[in-house]
Amino acid sequence: MKLRWLICLLLLTTACRGQERVSSKTFPPIALANRITFADAQLDQARFACGFLLQHHGDTFAVTAKHLLKFIKPKDMKTLAFGSALRSWSLFPLPEPARSAVTDQLLNENPAESLQAKATYDNDWLVFSLKANHSGVRALQARTTPLRPGEKLYVVGWTRHQASGPQRVYEFEYYKTIDNRLLLKDVLVPEQLGGLSGAPVVDEQGQVVGIVSGGTEDPATGKKYFAPCALTGLLTFLDTLPRK
Repeated sequence: MKLRWLICLLLLTTACRGQERVSSKTFPPIALANRITFADAQLDQARFACGFLLQHHGDTFAVTAKHLLKFIKPKDMKTLAFGSALRSWSLFPLPEPARSAVTDQLLNENPAESLQAKATYDNDWLVFSLKANHSGVRALQARTTPLRPGEKLYVVGWTRHQASGPQRVYEFEYYKTIDNRLLLKDVLVPEQLGGLSGAPVVDEQGQVVGIVSGGTEDPATGKKYFAPCALTGLLTFLDTLPRK
């Protein structure tokens, strides 16, 4: 009897260790993964990081993180301009890879913006117009009211170790904003955040407030926080585009 109890305890402990630390909060499908092909096929990415769709002033855009270009750009690409190096960029829901949103143009392309400059990633977003959208996921609306200290926020997407399955939801608490970064406190988070870059950060109602980017140190305390990029710069940029 004692041996049987020990075996059951061991199995339970193993199951708990293997269980993902995810929030109980749920959202309809909103997260996407990037699929990218280049003129140099050796650079192709069948699935890379995350992204989402954003609806703004009646138009729908695809959004992901600019810092992805630190890892997947051609060697001779020095500025925020693909030229002929990019063949296609689409986004798809991981559970249904046959469905996708196909991008058209990189709207914030800028041949004068160096990819080597640290300031390039202060506004850590890429925004694309769409050629077609058969992704089946909901386009998000940007939140327009201020965040409140202590408010729950959620990151929705997949880490690089999650090769399949529905979108995961991770839970954070809003601390404060420094420049264009949202400093968040961990509540229910994965062991490793890698792969979530570009994923949407949403509030309780599913309104998007930020884009997963990196960490930022709070100058007041010296403590480093998970710090998604706020939407301020992206929305200001979209407001300058001509309306259809």
